[in-house]
Amino acid sequence: MADTRSCLERACASSRESCSTHGTGRWLAGPFFAGRGTRLLGGPYERVGAGPECRLRGEIEDSVVLGYSNKAHGGFLGHSYIGRWVNLGALTTNSDLKNTYGPIRLGGPAEEVETGLTKLGCLLGDHVKTAIGTRIHAGTVVGAGANLFGDSAPERWVPAFAWGSGSDASVFERPRFVEVAARVLRRRGIDVDEATREWLGACWDARGAD
Repeated sequence: MADTRSCLERACASSRESCSTHGTGRWLAGPFFAGRGTRLLGGPYERVGAGPECRLRGEIEDSVVLGYSNKAHGGFLGHSYIGRWVNLGALTTNSDLKNTYGPIRLGGPAEEVETGLTKLGCLLGDHVKTAIGTRIHAGTVVGAGANLFGDSAPERWVPAFAWGSGSDASVFERPRFVEVAARVLRRRGIDVDEATREWLGACWDARGAD
């Protein structure tokens, strides 16, 4: 009997780990990997690796999305690397191509780095959060724990645990970061004991370290 399942359903079924598809309007071009518990919520996926336990919707291409990260709404993600426990707000969109079609410079703490690449999106560290409608320039690097919001697009280099974007950005204070991170972990059924809180705090304490 012919296999009448969709390409995505076959991809999930044949994976060593199981993912699930929800709703309609999904389209896939391989290679593709979705780890255990990842939910494919709708949208084209081209050359994507994600999981475990990710939520993916909207146009995603040539990107890696590490475990427990959410892109559960519309918006474009391309040529990017997304860390763990990241949440992209609705319509968060990154650029991966300059209007001039020239090489993209990668953000850095002291100066930008020439990559020689014409296609490059963003690099987001663990526990990064973006507000609704956030725009991210090609070649942007965002440090772990940063929380991006505001009227302006973030600079190409965003230090770890930044709070906001542009000239008004400040520091995501340690107690608040630990509490938000703990809340996010609990939403995915992960126990947050004192050792976990201490570890999260130690990550904050190490910000800016070489």
